[in-house]
Amino acid sequence: MKNKNERVFTINRTEVLNAISKAIMANKNDKPLRVGISGITSSGKTTLANELSKQLGKMGVPVIQARMDDFHNPKSVRYQRGRESAEGYYLDAYDHQSLLNKLLIPLGPNGNRQYSVKSLDLSSDQYVDSAIETAKENSLLLIDGTFLFKDDLRKELDFMIYVQTDIDIALERGSLREQHALGGLERAKSIFIERYHAASRMYLDEHEPAKYADMILVNNDLDHPELIVNNRK
Repeated sequence: MKNKNERVFTINRTEVLNAISKAIMANKNDKPLRVGISGITSSGKTTLANELSKQLGKMGVPVIQARMDDFHNPKSVRYQRGRESAEGYYLDAYDHQSLLNKLLIPLGPNGNRQYSVKSLDLSSDQYVDSAIETAKENSLLLIDGTFLFKDDLRKELDFMIYVQTDIDIALERGSLREQHALGGLERAKSIFIERYHAASRMYLDEHEPAKYADMILVNNDLDHPELIVNNRK
């Protein structure tokens, strides 16, 4: 990584996944490695996490996969400013302290490797006593989340990938995916625009997540994405 930003043009998604996997493995040692994936809502974060989990698993890496969405606050907190409030989603949706205490800090360099991957069940809106597991010393955490590179969380990540997707493309993907859950396509688009993507813009403005990423995946074209490698050292 010689340049501040080295743009790598790739032929297909397999090539991109190979490049990301190699970069992750180059940072591995005998301690758990905490890899975070962030991006605006419906940018393709979880899809990338699933792909990398499968690929790294084939390489013999003990992968722990987690989602920031499993560390939500209950409805009484996350909807206190209104169901469609962008500020409410940005400020109130997630339980950062549980995410730090139950997952990120235990897997950190001074942690005890005793972790759990869930604090709240969204369907029942109830806190859960998720099983506490012990990570292997050479394990790798893959966690994705829209606001994962906020300052208090970012400092507890060892390697960061930002999934960059144009907001209009993410809007189409997300509203199609969530149309049944949100009351139809037009209603889903409205909620994405007014709540999720308005909050995503706040995140981009305040925290500039791409600036801190080790790698940026330009994910507008799923089959032919583009990779940018940041030299942050």
